[in-house]
Amino acid sequence: MIHLRPAAAQEIQRLLQSSPNHHGLRIHLQPSDCAEWIYDLSPAQGVDPKDVTFQVGDLHIVIAESIGRLINGLTIDYAEDLMGGGFRFVNPQASQTCGCGNAFSTTTHAVAEDCHTVAENPR
Repeated sequence: MIHLRPAAAQEIQRLLQSSPNHHGLRIHLQPSDCAEWIYDLSPAQGVDPKDVTFQVGDLHIVIAESIGRLINGLTIDYAEDLMGGGFRFVNPQASQTCGCGNAFSTTTHAVAEDCHTVAENPR
């Protein structure tokens, strides 16, 4: 199950308005340089038979069945600060998170303090 804080739901609704013919929000994971995975939120342009779909409030959420165990219990929030706005992720499945707050690992894989450090000093 995925949880959306009200600010995140509002921002996602706003972002989805600019994407016609979407099927809701797709939550996806991409490989990351500073941890195992990084979150990717985008309009769901289609639904694959191996996708899992569900409602969270007024939002239709789409995820690949294969990542369900990695994000089960994920809470997404949205906050504005001096650096601008951004989504915040709290994932009970994560054993480590990157300093950027958008990447995580589920193993004891080495995690960088900050994704920018990895970009500036590749391994």
